Amino acid sequence: MGLGYILPLLEPTNELWLTRFGDDYVALMEGNEYVFPVFTGSPPAVCAGNGESLKLRDLGMAYDTINGGEQKVVLPRSVYDTCRQRKIRNLLWSSYPETNGQAPFPYHSKARNLAKHISPRSNHRILESGLPLTNSISFAVPPWLTAWVEARLRNRTGFGSRKLCIISRNGYTSTGKNWGHRWREDLPTEKQREGEECRDFMRLLLKRDHRWMFLSMEDRIFTNAHTLRSHDLNCYSYAELFGPIETSNVPFALILKAIVNLASLSIGVPTGPFHLTMAKPGLPTVGIWLEHSPTWYDEPKDCALHLIGSEVLKAHPQLLKDNCEGKTFGHRVITLPTRIISGEQAMCAAESLLH
Repeated sequence: MGLGYILPLLEPTNELWLTRFGDDYVALMEGNEYVFPVFTGSPPAVCAGNGESLKLRDLGMAYDTINGGEQKVVLPRSVYDTCRQRKIRNLLWSSYPETNGQAPFPYHSKARNLAKHISPRSNHRILESGLPLTNSISFAVPPWLTAWVEARLRNRTGFGSRKLCIISRNGYTSTGKNWGHRWREDLPTEKQREGEECRDFMRLLLKRDHRWMFLSMEDRIFTNAHTLRSHDLNCYSYAELFGPIETSNVPFALILKAIVNLASLSIGVPTGPFHLTMAKPGLPTVGIWLEHSPTWYDEPKDCALHLIGSEVLKAHPQLLKDNCEGKTFGHRVITLPTRIISGEQAMCAAESLLH
């Protein structure tokens, strides 16, 4: 998602093509005015990884020898053909490093830190302006795909008479950021079930307005306490409705864009679906931060509110300074005295955005 912030800052006379292992990620840039996606026909990134499963690990390069000089690369046929046709001779390889709060404002986020190194110096004034960057991701989706996604939601969830809330409870990179996973001992015995804070949030939102439904972005079929799926709570999982991501024949990002376009609210931890909803203008979005900081990833937007647990501030005391250093830049945040973020706290944040 961060690439969407970077692309408008790059040298405008260059023509840019984008590829990576995992067409679900490449598809994010469908319709982007700055870059052309080149698909590899590979499985999703969660399966393709660094390309080793395709016998194309790191495009045949030794990672430690990438130094700006000539390299022999091994490309998927679709990428090779594009390079020949377009006479592409230069390859920018980026591992997109995490900042983890170590980079100073205004280069504190992943996107801003990378843009500093690859954008023309003349564009640094944009980065240093104190204003949020605009994400160039296009949310235009082919009409057939929108109709297909909407039909599936209508026929299986009651969407249409119900409003859609996207819940991103867990991610891939760290279980510590998952909402409702750590510090079970802080809760009463009856509330210690995995993910119970999310269920409390859904109960409260339904109590406020029974016309809500929830889509939990679970990429595979989870069971027992590890899933939020619940008939009583009008909650469905992504894998239940659209199939596991790893077996999908339609790139996940395209389906996700269609879902985000239909949503009325998003809440979650820093993971792919949440970051995409942060890039969507006008979509009320609540961030749940138990291990990381919103200043490391997304740009601020008026209709987003971030709840920050006490452990985050303890580990990263500079967070609030980073967030308010730009006079017009900061995220809207609420710092909490508790390390757990309850359903009640999340509900208060959501209500403030929905009014």
